[in-house]
Amino acid sequence: MAKFTATSNDTGQTLVKFVKKVYRNTNLSIIYKWFRKGKIKVNYKKQKDLKYIISENDFIEVFDSELPIDRNKFNLVDFSSLKILYEDENILVTDKEQGLEVHSPVKVSLDSMVRSYLISSNKFIPDNENSYVISHVHRIDKLTKGIVIYAKNKATHSSLIEAIKDKEKIKKYYLVWAENSLAPIGNIKGQLNYSDLDKRMFFSQDKKTKDRTKQVEQIHELISEKNNIYRVQILTGRKHQIRAVFSYFKCPIVNDNKYKAKKQYHGTFGLIASCIEFLNFDDHLSYLNGLIIQSNYNFNDKINNNIGG
Repeated sequence: MAKFTATSNDTGQTLVKFVKKVYRNTNLSIIYKWFRKGKIKVNYKKQKDLKYIISENDFIEVFDSELPIDRNKFNLVDFSSLKILYEDENILVTDKEQGLEVHSPVKVSLDSMVRSYLISSNKFIPDNENSYVISHVHRIDKLTKGIVIYAKNKATHSSLIEAIKDKEKIKKYYLVWAENSLAPIGNIKGQLNYSDLDKRMFFSQDKKTKDRTKQVEQIHELISEKNNIYRVQILTGRKHQIRAVFSYFKCPIVNDNKYKAKKQYHGTFGLIASCIEFLNFDDHLSYLNGLIIQSNYNFNDKINNNIGG
């Protein structure tokens, strides 16, 4: 038998979701059987409702010999190269380097570096948690460098996830170093489709599709025609969205071989998650309103070294 007292980071989620997290290594059929057989109690009463919403201080008991996951079984990694742009009690904003994956189950990743930093500095104590794990609230590609946001608690995580969908609460901007300046400026709309043959995304401006999951929108500003530097605000956040759009206009991102780039500039990938702006929060994150965070990465030195070369 195992006993848990729900913390503020457990509240608001369904009981079945909580149990799945705590017993992540347990077969789902066994978990559902616990509910059917009344082997899960909340506040000393059998609870068979999978959708029961957990409240803080709920006392949860699981009557089975299966062991919950060991919250402390996390191998700390070297985080000396972690670049932190901003941190407070709710969020941590990092400046990811090129070539580092945000998440990986087998390699050192930005996730594992952030968790190691927070655990080592006693800003996150796994032993005090039942179900919450420090997590990014959005991703950028392995090749892309720049800003990634992390939530330090569940309430913040939920708020930021909704804010990123809203687009009026978190605005995200990218710097693009392209091979030319053929990509148009202004508002760009279309759709993305994945090709199994080419193993990549393809953008088109076909207006026939009504599948909202494929629709993309972004705003282009050409900030250096001489050096082919664009500032892009994304209004949707699809995988490889910016890369596919620029490839479609025969204006591939520098060194983006997957999307038909031709020139080579010493391995520098021409995409930076450069800036985020917080706006219009009306919850516990309202203090962030007006905050603008800039990445320390840019293309200045690379451009100077490659122009004419």
